[in-house]
Amino acid sequence: MCEVKKLQKNQPAVSASWAMQNYPSARDAERSLLIDKAPLTHGCRVVDIQAAGGYLADGVYQKLEGDVDLICIEPTKALNERLSSNYQVVEDNIEHWKSIESKSVDVVLGLAGLHHSNNQQATIDEAYRVLKQGGCCVICDVMQGSSVALWLNDYVHNNSSDGHVGSFLQPQQLSIMMKNTGFNDVQESLEAVPWKFQEQSDVARFFKGLFSLQTTQQEIQEAVPRYLKITSKGDITEVSWELIYGVGYKPLT
Repeated sequence: MCEVKKLQKNQPAVSASWAMQNYPSARDAERSLLIDKAPLTHGCRVVDIQAAGGYLADGVYQKLEGDVDLICIEPTKALNERLSSNYQVVEDNIEHWKSIESKSVDVVLGLAGLHHSNNQQATIDEAYRVLKQGGCCVICDVMQGSSVALWLNDYVHNNSSDGHVGSFLQPQQLSIMMKNTGFNDVQESLEAVPWKFQEQSDVARFFKGLFSLQTTQQEIQEAVPRYLKITSKGDITEVSWELIYGVGYKPLT
């Protein structure tokens, strides 16, 4: 096994920029479901937590045909430099959004970035603070003890350039945090959102780039089935992936 530098803090790894560029639809299921759960309307103001290179923000922008005010929170320079100039980039840490005013946004979204928060309750509290009355928060992330969690905190951690230390969600934990901070109409569900590829060989290449893996594509191809189920459905190869989704609304009064 190659020697890799481990993250000292709960920070996201910097993926290869070509990974999402070459496989833009691989993760469509998880993004589309998150967007569908959010009450997005033309002209709304949206916060994207841990925006990385803008995958979620791009989906929101496309859905609303550019008629949206997007604020992307991404403290890692190497990632936020990839964000579109259409978005406002905020380099605050995800536990404290000092650059965003209270009661100033309509929707807060988070796509699998909460596990990088060193204080997840503080992150949820910030979402509540910046939302207008009646505003909505929709977050998804990995379930603790799942095959996805094992892949990330075992194989990725031991074989990537940055390592991976994620604090994943127990069932109902997201709901409890949302309720603790004051959200109403909280709903939580575990959803299957498989990653899809045209060829099975694409899986190892995409994983290598997305997770900055230092192992060979052959090694990755052999490792993935030990953690995640791979199935062929017609001309499409699917890799099993599931996330916990939580939705909550800030009270109107």
